[in-house]
Amino acid sequence: MIHELADGYFVRSLRESDLNGPYQSWFEDQEVCKYNSHGKFFKNANWFREYYDNLNREDHVVWAICHQDDGHIGNVSLQNISFINRNAEYAILIGNRKHWRKSVGLNASLALLRHGFESLNLERVYCGTAGTNIGMQKLALQMGMVEEGRRRKHLFLNGQWEDMVEYGLLREGFKGGRV
Repeated sequence: MIHELADGYFVRSLRESDLNGPYQSWFEDQEVCKYNSHGKFFKNANWFREYYDNLNREDHVVWAICHQDDGHIGNVSLQNISFINRNAEYAILIGNRKHWRKSVGLNASLALLRHGFESLNLERVYCGTAGTNIGMQKLALQMGMVEEGRRRKHLFLNGQWEDMVEYGLLREGFKGGRV
């Protein structure tokens, strides 16, 4: 399954061959991992193999974000999917910095949200990010999410405590975001 986006970008399922590309190096790039926990502990090839082998579970969907010339540049996912509560946690990682600030994250996210609401029958998608992660906060708002709350001093990042800002989007608030 491949979903075409704009300007040579597309999303597809994560492939085993992606493990042999630049994917693993993103987790060593402290700028890429600035606002998440991926870069705090080094991960070896076995960690990535185990992660990939567990992708066939029904509690998460991981799509590779790709560019026609540069290949696999990031991932977008719905994780912790609850089919009882019909909700999921949204996450994104653009590992290739060359593709930052080009709307690819928004377009891939809208395609994934559409899949979550229309194919997985979710009622709500949510995410949380550091209070200083302005880029993710803007992305959440562009996706149609609304700020739902703040967990004070919830994250320890770069030697200091950060608030976590929580966002959510209900099915009825999703505008479809055609890309």
